[in-house]
Amino acid sequence: MDKKDKREWSMWHIRVPERLDSRLDDYIKEDSFASKAEFVREAVRDRLEVEREKLKGEVLNDK
Repeated sequence: MDKKDKREWSMWHIRVPERLDSRLDDYIKEDSFASKAEFVREAVRDRLEVEREKLKGEVLNDK
């Protein structure tokens, strides 16, 4: 595994094609995230909130 592959693997835990990796870098910089890690944390929080709202809806529908 060369250095570039190792960087991609350690950041995303999956392989990210170079063209997508550079697009993500550009998007992250444009959207004022401090780092990829901050971007990932925010994305995970958003997704968890969506799933939490879905679960709340299911609980209300079961009553």
